[in-house]
Amino acid sequence: MKFNVLIYIIMFAAFCVGCTNGWQQGDFYKKNGSKGIVVAVDDAGNATLVLSLDECSNIDADSANRWAQGYDDGSWRLPSKDEMAQIKKYKSLINKTLQYKNEASVLTGHTFYWTSTHCSESHTYACGPDGVRCYFNTNASPHYRARAVKNIRTQASLPAK
Repeated sequence: MKFNVLIYIIMFAAFCVGCTNGWQQGDFYKKNGSKGIVVAVDDAGNATLVLSLDECSNIDADSANRWAQGYDDGSWRLPSKDEMAQIKKYKSLINKTLQYKNEASVLTGHTFYWTSTHCSESHTYACGPDGVRCYFNTNASPHYRARAVKNIRTQASLPAK
Protein backbone atom coordinates (compact mmCIF):
# COMPACT_ATOMS: atom_id res chain seq x y z
CA MET A 1 0.00 0.00 0.00
CA LYS A 2 2.76 2.47 0.93
CA PHE A 3 4.58 1.61 -2.29
CA ASN A 4 1.49 2.44 -4.40
CA VAL A 5 1.11 5.81 -2.65
CA LEU A 6 4.78 6.60 -3.26
CA ILE A 7 4.45 5.78 -6.96
CA TYR A 8 1.33 7.95 -7.18
CA ILE A 9 3.19 10.90 -5.56
CA ILE A 10 6.16 10.51 -7.92
CA MET A 11 3.91 10.33 -10.98
CA PHE A 12 1.91 13.37 -9.83
CA ALA A 13 5.11 15.36 -9.21
CA ALA A 14 6.49 14.43 -12.63
CA PHE A 15 3.21 15.44 -14.27
CA CYS A 16 3.11 18.79 -12.46
CA VAL A 17 6.64 19.72 -13.52
CA GLY A 18 5.27 20.25 -17.01
CA CYS A 19 2.33 22.28 -15.66
CA THR A 20 4.34 25.35 -14.69
CA ASN A 21 4.12 28.53 -16.72
CA GLY A 22 7.90 28.97 -16.57
CA TRP A 23 9.73 31.95 -15.16
CA GLN A 24 8.10 35.21 -14.11
CA GLN A 25 9.52 38.63 -13.34
CA GLY A 26 10.80 38.72 -9.77
CA ASP A 27 11.56 34.98 -9.55
CA PHE A 28 14.86 33.92 -8.01
CA TYR A 29 17.02 32.47 -10.79
CA LYS A 30 19.66 29.84 -10.10
CA LYS A 31 20.75 27.83 -13.11
CA ASN A 32 24.01 26.87 -14.80
CA GLY A 33 26.03 28.64 -12.10
CA SER A 34 24.19 31.97 -12.44
CA LYS A 35 22.11 33.47 -9.64
CA GLY A 36 19.92 36.54 -9.80
CA ILE A 37 16.41 37.89 -10.16
CA VAL A 38 14.39 37.39 -13.36
CA VAL A 39 13.67 40.70 -15.11
CA ALA A 40 12.45 39.51 -18.53
CA VAL A 41 10.92 36.37 -19.99
CA ASP A 42 10.07 35.29 -23.52
CA ASP A 43 6.67 34.10 -24.77
CA ALA A 44 7.53 30.51 -23.82
CA GLY A 45 8.23 31.49 -20.20
CA ASN A 46 12.03 31.24 -20.47
CA ALA A 47 14.05 33.72 -18.42
CA THR A 48 15.91 36.01 -20.82
CA LEU A 49 17.38 38.70 -18.54
CA VAL A 50 18.55 38.35 -14.94
CA LEU A 51 19.53 41.08 -12.44
CA SER A 52 22.48 40.50 -10.10
CA LEU A 53 21.91 39.94 -6.40
CA ASP A 54 24.90 42.15 -5.58
CA GLU A 55 25.37 45.84 -6.17
CA CYS A 56 28.19 48.35 -5.94
CA SER A 57 27.76 51.87 -4.52
CA ASN A 58 29.69 55.13 -4.43
CA ILE A 59 30.68 54.63 -8.04
CA ASP A 60 30.89 56.74 -11.21
CA ALA A 61 29.56 55.57 -14.60
CA ASP A 62 32.87 54.28 -16.01
CA SER A 63 33.73 52.38 -12.83
CA ALA A 64 30.18 50.95 -12.74
CA ASN A 65 30.66 49.65 -16.27
CA ARG A 66 33.99 47.99 -15.37
CA TRP A 67 32.49 46.51 -12.19
CA ALA A 68 29.53 45.00 -14.08
CA GLN A 69 31.74 43.52 -16.81
CA GLY A 70 33.96 41.89 -14.17
CA TYR A 71 31.05 40.60 -12.09
CA ASP A 72 30.95 36.87 -11.36
CA ASP A 73 31.98 34.93 -14.50
CA GLY A 74 32.45 37.99 -16.73
CA SER A 75 29.26 37.47 -18.75
CA TRP A 76 27.41 40.26 -16.95
CA ARG A 77 27.07 43.95 -17.93
CA LEU A 78 25.26 47.15 -17.00
CA PRO A 79 21.63 47.26 -18.14
CA SER A 80 20.65 49.55 -21.00
CA LYS A 81 18.32 52.45 -20.19
CA ASP A 82 15.36 50.43 -21.56
CA GLU A 83 16.30 47.41 -19.43
CA MET A 84 16.59 49.67 -16.39
CA ALA A 85 13.10 51.01 -17.09
CA GLN A 86 11.90 47.39 -17.08
CA ILE A 87 13.69 46.81 -13.75
CA LYS A 88 11.89 49.86 -12.38
CA LYS A 89 8.57 48.52 -13.72
CA TYR A 90 9.01 45.23 -11.80
CA LYS A 91 10.84 46.71 -8.82
CA SER A 92 8.29 45.59 -6.21
CA LEU A 93 8.49 41.95 -7.38
CA ILE A 94 12.28 42.13 -7.63
CA ASN A 95 12.60 43.70 -4.17
CA LYS A 96 10.43 41.03 -2.53
CA THR A 97 12.84 38.37 -3.75
CA LEU A 98 15.91 40.46 -2.85
CA GLN A 99 14.56 40.92 0.68
CA TYR A 100 13.84 37.19 0.95
CA LYS A 101 17.48 36.54 -0.06
CA ASN A 102 18.71 39.16 2.49
CA GLU A 103 20.09 41.39 -0.28
CA ALA A 104 19.74 45.15 -0.65
CA SER A 105 16.61 46.37 -2.42
CA VAL A 106 16.91 48.12 -5.77
CA LEU A 107 15.62 51.61 -6.63
CA THR A 108 14.59 52.61 -3.11
CA GLY A 109 15.03 55.99 -1.51
CA HIS A 110 17.26 58.52 -3.23
CA THR A 111 19.39 56.08 -5.24
CA PHE A 112 20.49 56.17 -8.87
CA TYR A 113 21.55 53.10 -10.86
CA TRP A 114 23.87 53.56 -13.82
CA THR A 115 23.00 52.16 -17.23
CA SER A 116 25.22 51.37 -20.21
CA THR A 117 23.47 53.99 -22.36
CA HIS A 118 25.24 57.31 -22.88
CA CYS A 119 23.36 60.58 -23.45
CA SER A 120 26.51 62.42 -24.52
CA GLU A 121 30.26 62.17 -24.07
CA SER A 122 30.00 63.53 -20.53
CA HIS A 123 26.59 62.13 -19.48
CA THR A 124 25.14 58.65 -18.97
CA TYR A 125 21.59 57.58 -18.22
CA ALA A 126 20.87 56.47 -14.67
CA CYS A 127 17.58 55.42 -13.12
CA GLY A 128 16.41 57.10 -9.95
CA PRO A 129 13.18 57.83 -8.11
CA ASP A 130 11.85 59.87 -11.04
CA GLY A 131 12.80 57.39 -13.77
CA VAL A 132 15.68 57.25 -16.25
CA ARG A 133 17.54 60.55 -16.77
CA CYS A 134 20.96 61.86 -17.84
CA TYR A 135 23.65 62.43 -15.19
CA PHE A 136 27.32 63.44 -15.30
CA ASN A 137 29.55 60.37 -15.83
CA THR A 138 31.73 61.48 -12.93
CA ASN A 139 28.95 61.56 -10.31
CA ALA A 140 29.92 59.26 -7.47
CA SER A 141 28.41 59.07 -4.00
CA PRO A 142 26.66 56.41 -1.92
CA HIS A 143 23.56 57.35 -3.94
CA TYR A 144 25.12 56.25 -7.26
CA ARG A 145 25.08 52.48 -7.66
CA ALA A 146 25.41 49.67 -10.14
CA ARG A 147 23.69 46.33 -10.61
CA ALA A 148 24.70 43.95 -13.35
CA VAL A 149 22.42 42.06 -15.73
CA LYS A 150 22.98 38.91 -17.73
CA ASN A 151 21.27 37.73 -20.88
CA ILE A 152 20.11 34.14 -20.56
CA ARG A 153 20.19 32.11 -23.75
CA THR A 154 17.73 29.27 -23.94
CA GLN A 155 17.93 26.25 -26.21
CA ALA A 156 15.17 27.82 -28.34
CA SER A 157 17.24 30.99 -28.85
CA LEU A 158 20.49 29.24 -29.78
CA PRO A 159 21.38 29.40 -33.46
CA ALA A 160 20.99 26.20 -35.48
CA LYS A 161 24.19 24.38 -36.38
